[in-house]
Amino acid sequence: MRITVKFYAYLRDQIGGHSVLELDMDEPAKVSQVLDKICENSKIRAAIMGKNNEMKDEITLLKNGREIKFLDGLDTILEQGDVIAVFPLVAGG
Repeated sequence: MRITVKFYAYLRDQIGGHSVLELDMDEPAKVSQVLDKICENSKIRAAIMGKNNEMKDEITLLKNGREIKFLDGLDTILEQGDVIAVFPLVAGG
């Protein structure tokens, strides 16, 4: 199945200016498996993963516009055509 991963804000620059990745995943797939796959790229891993191989606190993942922490977290099941958005914490004043 095909999953789209979109990167926002400074994350695009940190991964070479790309904002969208299309991934082919086996069914059923979980958000954690998508995270593993995109982190095969060392620049993406450095941008979103911390030292303990956990996602940085300042990174938010959404599945089809809904934050995964309100679903099943990294165990959220994905379906054909789902979109995962990767957002960094943005502050302003």
